[in-house]
This record gives sequence, structure tokens and C-alpha cells, in this order.
Amino acid sequence: MTLLSMLKQGESAKILRYQTLPPHANHLQSLGLVPGTVVSIHRVAPMGDPIHLKLRDYDLCLRRDDLACISVAPMT
Repeated sequence: MTLLSMLKQGESAKILRYQTLPPHANHLQSLGLVPGTVVSIHRVAPMGDPIHLKLRDYDLCLRRDDLACISVAPMT
């Protein structure tokens, strides 16, 4: 199992599911991190936090802890 927080800069993956309770999962969904969505890691801050994602038609920056509860399938 791969978590979104484990991906490196330049890698892409498809969101599979959440490993968190509904209130946090609902918040992630409201940000556009919906299962089936392809996301790519655009940049990682020098100390590893936050992580700049690109998904759909916009950019999103989130903490590594928030991404650690999202299971993904890496794109080849």
C-alpha cells in the first residue's frame, strides 16, 4: 500500500481511499481529493512540509500529515 505522503516530487498517483475518520475524510473531499482523482507532487518544501500538489485544474498545498491518510495507486 502506498500513501500519498510517500510520493516524491514529480510522481503521480490515483487516489484510492482514505484511512481516517469521516470528518477528516469529508474535509479532504471538499478540497478535491476525491477517490479516482489523479494527483501529482509538484514540489516539496526543503524540510519536507508542506507538499504542493497539482490536481484537476488547480494547485493545493497540504501538510504531510494530512496526506499520510490517503491511499493511492502510483501511475506508471
